[in-house]
Amino acid sequence: MTQFIQSLLGANKDENLFIAGLGQLEKMTGNSGIDSRFIADIIQKTHSIMRKLGLDIGDTTGDELYFTLNASVGSGLAESLLIDADYALILIDGQIISFNLIDVIENNHHGLPFGRHIVSHGQRSLRGELAARYINHARVNGDSAREIADRIGLIPSTGTCYTKSKRKRILVKESK
Repeated sequence: MTQFIQSLLGANKDENLFIAGLGQLEKMTGNSGIDSRFIADIIQKTHSIMRKLGLDIGDTTGDELYFTLNASVGSGLAESLLIDADYALILIDGQIISFNLIDVIENNHHGLPFGRHIVSHGQRSLRGELAARYINHARVNGDSAREIADRIGLIPSTGTCYTKSKRKRILVKESK
């Protein structure tokens, strides 16, 4: 499970630290399967959007998906399709493809070819969403979880482009 998330985040400077950190976070929740549910959410979102774009999830190439996502910007469909997909990423043909609206718009606007495209906004959102799910879990001490999430690179720094409301969700435990 951890390798799937790590592959979507790209190269990690210390793979063992990341794996151990996610293991600690999962253990803090009583092994409630946050990582498994998170992966299921990512897969469900990406497959749903691909179907809405008319793509077959079984045989679509990375290039086809990338081109179709870019075309959705020109057709005006991107916003409605991708509005709730900030952290949705998929790995096809050895390439990470982001369903994050900002990534898709930037890739289209700059005419970036497949293989030289950006996925940084999607990866940042994925890190933040995963951190928030652990930090805001009912069984978890938010401060301890924040420390671990920060140590393994899940908490976005203040200098990154990340909405204030999402950053607040990570840094301040929501009241239940």
